[in-house]
Amino acid sequence: MSSLIRERSREVVVPPNAPPSELAPAERTAGVRSLGLTGRLLALTIGSVLLVLTLFYTTRLSAARENWLRDRLVAARTATLVFGADDQDGALPEDLTMKILNTVGAKMISVETGGHRLVLCASATPPTPDYVFDLSNPSLIEGVKAGFQTLLASDGSLLQVSGAAPMDGATIEITFDQTPLIAAMWRLSRTYLTILLLESTLVTCVLWAALWQMVIRPVRRLTSSIIAFGEHPQEAQQMVAPSGRNDEIGRAEAALAVMQDSLAHELGQRRRLAELGMAVARINHDLRNMLAAAQLISDRLATIPDPLAQRLAPRLVATLDRAILFCQSTLTYGAAREQAPARRSFDLRETVRQVVETAQATSCGAIAYAIEIPHNFELFADPDHVQRTIENLARNAAQALQSQARNAAQGARGEGSPAIRFAAIRTDGVVLIEISDNGPGFPPEQASRIFEPFHLSTREGGSGLGLAIAADLVARNGGSIALAPSQPDDFYCGARFLITLPAAEDAHKPARAASAA
Repeated sequence: MSSLIRERSREVVVPPNAPPSELAPAERTAGVRSLGLTGRLLALTIGSVLLVLTLFYTTRLSAARENWLRDRLVAARTATLVFGADDQDGALPEDLTMKILNTVGAKMISVETGGHRLVLCASATPPTPDYVFDLSNPSLIEGVKAGFQTLLASDGSLLQVSGAAPMDGATIEITFDQTPLIAAMWRLSRTYLTILLLESTLVTCVLWAALWQMVIRPVRRLTSSIIAFGEHPQEAQQMVAPSGRNDEIGRAEAALAVMQDSLAHELGQRRRLAELGMAVARINHDLRNMLAAAQLISDRLATIPDPLAQRLAPRLVATLDRAILFCQSTLTYGAAREQAPARRSFDLRETVRQVVETAQATSCGAIAYAIEIPHNFELFADPDHVQRTIENLARNAAQALQSQARNAAQGARGEGSPAIRFAAIRTDGVVLIEISDNGPGFPPEQASRIFEPFHLSTREGGSGLGLAIAADLVARNGGSIALAPSQPDDFYCGARFLITLPAAEDAHKPARAASAA
């Protein structure tokens, strides 16, 4: 009892779920043949590269055209200065005018410095330009548009360009045949396009290789694992093996591996439950006949004058009746069709005493049982469910103690003889029931899954359902069961189970409230 009271001073620590077993790497044979994501990523990669290179090409083409035109303006101003056109009064001689125009390659040159304006023209009538462009402050859009206009213009078309000379700031305006400019821009375009084609191919290959290695291949691996696992969830080789990456895909692989391991575990339990149901269905008829025969024999035991037989015979009859009823309802386990608990107030100590009396007769006094429950200790629950739960836990503890005694060198234990304790207290509106022993307890790696069906058994040939059934029965009565930490300083330092159930006075409150409503 003292250990149970001390248990309330600190929270019962239940070990967290153990990590799933590591999955062995396996070669994935199932693959996703659809190229939907692959094709879209490839198109996006190529489109992005082409867009960037196209913007680069158009801006470079416009800049090259503007540089070519500025060179013409500089050449025109230099020619007028070299040939001394600014120092001539009146009209220039025709041969000097033609020499300047041929040097520049222009049809007309107009230079304005201060209030002086010089016009050089090859004919008496100024030529009419097909295109006009101002180099003073062109915008990016205007430059790109003019560049494509020049690229697509016909040979022999005239272009009028105006701007400031860098030497002295004179305003220059020239009109020339842009055939040489068109040819130069086409040569530049072919050079740029060749270089850009090579660069785009290289960039696309590098980006695609990076995307394939870092994104597409892991995603296809995850998709293949999901599809293969969905087709054969029981095969371990279909589970994804985490690659250990630290990015989102790595976390997705780890989460998928945990999910697949958990789902495979649950499917395995369901399969074993189905197999159990089939086995019970086959033996159910014969087992009921055996129990009926045992029931007839127990009736004859009631006539034996032995006092112990007289006391145990009615209990044996009741136990056989419960066994027959339980055999008939075994197939409903795991199908959520078990009848709702018939809760009522009963004496917990008397129930435990009956369990201990039967257990002592079975163990022939090899195990000591201690009942530390107050007299007339009322509990509000289904008596049959509570008795089955206590019987399961007491039977498991007795089997563990007997197994340890068989494995001991001399058949004895240095800590004392095998013993099991039952204790209960009422605190904080609930009833705490402790069932503890001085056996070996549970290994830490198994403690988190002992209430799962088929996880382990305390004896050879056991089904591994005892603790799972106990946990289910306690939950149906609105309680919980947990494996409490062992206390080394306590004599009962083996397995310690704590059952929490509603107290009798608290359990009656909802019924009174409902009747009052």
